[in-house]
Order: sequence, then structure tokens, then C-alpha cells
Amino acid sequence: EFHATQALLPLIAAGQVADVLILTAEGIDQVEATGKLVPGSKRVLGTSSVGLAVKAGAAKPAIGTVAQLTASLLAAASVGHSAQGASGLYFAGLLDKLGLVDKLKKRVVVEKGPVAVGIANGEIELGAQMLCELSPVPGIDIVGALPTEVGATYAFSAAIMAGAKNPAGARDFLDTFMRTDAVKAA
Repeated sequence: EFHATQALLPLIAAGQVADVLILTAEGIDQVEATGKLVPGSKRVLGTSSVGLAVKAGAAKPAIGTVAQLTASLLAAASVGHSAQGASGLYFAGLLDKLGLVDKLKKRVVVEKGPVAVGIANGEIELGAQMLCELSPVPGIDIVGALPTEVGATYAFSAAIMAGAKNPAGARDFLDTFMRTDAVKAA
């Protein structure tokens, strides 16, 4: 099942088991604290920053400074972010921090699914999501990461769940496949 960490944690807490979990590092740590991971199976995968994207071919707004980001958000016909993902929760807080919630009230689209799909199909003019989630989606152009002063970067980890149906396959996935040159490049 592919979903945001915050959507998967309650399912795991309720007893769902998978062979491999890939979550934010904080999510993996939460599951590990409950004893639901195979000891020693946790692997750090990498990091991703929160960024913005537009529909392919659209003009890319300036977002290099907080002032430029604010102006670009205010100029957008619609601004989108996820409801449950780390990037969406962070971005909602950022809009509040920047004092933009009321100003963008009727233009914010909170997606239940991938924000990039909403951007690609034209429902969202400017969307926020993890850069690693934006990069493989056709039909969009990445504008870039949020400015350093207000940006966020998240670490991702993977681990084998206790009770996995295929623990050997899970270990092979983490220790062999995830270390291939093609995966590292991606």
C-alpha cells in the first residue's frame, strides 16, 4: 500500500503487517518503539526536501526567497498540498506562519492523493510536495525546493516488519535491490 506515513501508522498500530515498511525516519522510529520491526533491519534510504511544482510548460514562479515565495503563492490561482503527508502538514503550517491562510482560503486545494497528479491535470496551479514524490510524475515541472529559511527536509528509512510473510525476500530487497546502481541513481 502506498500512502503517507501519517496514514499508514494507524494501520500498522491496528495490526496490519507488511514485509517492508518505507516511511519517514520518524515513522520508522515510532514503529520500532512498538517492537513491530525485525531488530537490526532498519536502513536509512535518503532525504528529500519539500518543493513546489507547476504544470509542464507553465511559467515557473520565483521562490528563491521568502518574499518571492509569498508573492508567488498569492499570485497563484490555486495552491495545493496533501492532507496527510509530511510535506502537506508542513506546508499547511508554513502558510499559517507566513500569514497566508486567510488570504489563500478559497484557493488552497488539499489533496487526498498525490498533489503532482492534481498539478498535471490542471486542478492545482502551484503545488507543494516532497521533491522525491514530484520527480517521477509526468506532466509537471519542478520549480524547486522551498527557500532555505522556511524549507524542510525529511529523512526516509525502511525496515522489515516482525511477522513479515517473506522476511528473506524483504532482506534481499533492502540489502541487494535497494543498493543497486539503478536504485541509487533514482
